[in-house]
Amino acid sequence: MSNPARKMSGGGRDADVVIVGAGIIGLMSARLLRQQGANVIVVDRELPGRQATWSAGGMLSPLIESEDDDPFFHIADRSFDLYPALIEALRQEGGIDVDYRRTGKLQCALEDDGVMALRRLASSPRAGPYGLQLYSGDEARALHPALSDRVQAALFVERDYCVDNRLLARALIQNASACGVDVRVGADAEAILIEGGDARGVRLSSGEELRAAHVVVAAGAWSAQLTGLPRPLPVRPLRGQMLAFDARAAGTPAFEPAVGSEVCYLIPRSDGRLLVGATVEDVGFEDGPTPEGIAWLLDAATAVVPAVASLPIIETWANFRPGTPDGWPIIGADPTIAGLVYATGHYRNGILLGPVTAEAVAMIIGGTTPDWMNPFAISRFDGLSTPTVADPRCDLCGSKMLDRHCKLVCVQCGYQRDCSDP
Repeated sequence: MSNPARKMSGGGRDADVVIVGAGIIGLMSARLLRQQGANVIVVDRELPGRQATWSAGGMLSPLIESEDDDPFFHIADRSFDLYPALIEALRQEGGIDVDYRRTGKLQCALEDDGVMALRRLASSPRAGPYGLQLYSGDEARALHPALSDRVQAALFVERDYCVDNRLLARALIQNASACGVDVRVGADAEAILIEGGDARGVRLSSGEELRAAHVVVAAGAWSAQLTGLPRPLPVRPLRGQMLAFDARAAGTPAFEPAVGSEVCYLIPRSDGRLLVGATVEDVGFEDGPTPEGIAWLLDAATAVVPAVASLPIIETWANFRPGTPDGWPIIGADPTIAGLVYATGHYRNGILLGPVTAEAVAMIIGGTTPDWMNPFAISRFDGLSTPTVADPRCDLCGSKMLDRHCKLVCVQCGYQRDCSDP
């Protein structure tokens, strides 16, 4: 590697880096590390890119995802700016068009609170850099006649793009194969191997051990299930359901740009699909989709664009976002175990934050930790304290819960409830 990786003392190794998880985060990290000369193995219990990465909407919306001028917004904005070069590089490397659409988004408000939020954004310092234009409901309908009468206001965000996440995953998988990344399909990582205070690799459920100088935990909603971690990893699954319409029917109004509201979004694809998402359900690993969830999506979508009610549904699906107690990802080196790196907990922003997270992982393994990563370190959860309630247990997994800012937080899966709840 250009900046030498930490060397293992004694014994052989199978790779410089083992990455647990072959989603957007793991694959992008593997790509950058391989470019730096590292030998990389990526392991995944399922097919690469087929979990949250496959199920996402592919929105690149740093402004809408964070109204505040906080560290999350700054890494989201940084990642957004990394996308054009990444898209072009992947196209040149493998010839795959990932449907990178730079048509902006129309964020609609159906309720008074939503209107106030749009007005705050429109008057913020980011109005210029993000190309914001606020419209009344009538003005928005004059520009986009498909919008419903319930739309009270709409904010056009010029710097709000999207990518076909499934095509992006395909391009990254192809790149991994071409550049020599060893992607192991059906390789279920069971435990982190730690010896003498150092990460030494992972053990698979088959019993095989993969030895490496660095281990990257990028297993999304399943990250906390790894054994051998030196500290609780508060990442829990949050189910999201989505559906896709066939928007190619005669007479269908044009769905450009992407449209969002307080509760849903509608994303057009170049192949004629119109994606609608997404529910947020704290139900553990209960799989979906469900009739209740799909009905909710239909109601939410037709409230914004009534014409979708007549479109055929061609696909429904569900998967699990990796949530954290504060909604921010966990990115950075473990403070006590050398060679162990976290890149998980991205909630609903894994596609958006993929490039910046990969950049962070490569920098950490190369020996550098810039200050902008500090707010996302796992050490921010060290403030969890023992609650006054005697030995509370998680409703989802049964593990111990600790008190943090008037919330009980599960140390294993991250599920939380109010301290006052029985």
